[in-house]
Amino acid sequence: MKRVRLVLMLVAVQAALVSVYFGVERFRQEGEPFRWERLDEAAPPLTVTRGEVPLGPPQRVLLVHFWATWCAPCRHELPALIAAADATGVPLIAITDEPWPLVERFFEGNVPEVIVFDAEGATAARWRVSALPDTFAMNGDRVTARIAGARDWTNDDARRFLTALGR
Repeated sequence: MKRVRLVLMLVAVQAALVSVYFGVERFRQEGEPFRWERLDEAAPPLTVTRGEVPLGPPQRVLLVHFWATWCAPCRHELPALIAAADATGVPLIAITDEPWPLVERFFEGNVPEVIVFDAEGATAARWRVSALPDTFAMNGDRVTARIAGARDWTNDDARRFLTALGR
């Protein structure tokens, strides 16, 4: 009889712990709101290449994203950012200063068109990138927003942010 009570008590404790776990996970999945900093400053020069081809002047609206293959949050965030930018029609360049062969190996030879190269990290320095990932929104020759750190680009707030950029 005592054994049956002990088993029932253990099952009840496990059920309570599972309920707490799912409650915490549900709250955590809602996540924090999509945060960004509003800016209005002249855009520093973008001196980047695609392979060996220099890029021309920026379009009216452009997302400028700094990342690296060694950066765990970057590796997680970049595919979602590329997909979100593509889905909303917002042009994106994702800048790395890593050697191009390393970038090609990271993407298993299929480097997305948005990936560009900053040979000596000079562009990141001019843009005052202090940590990766770091994303900026440009409109013409002005930097209008900064998104410091990794974000969930699949949520509705991020999509609304990107859609508003494209207007």
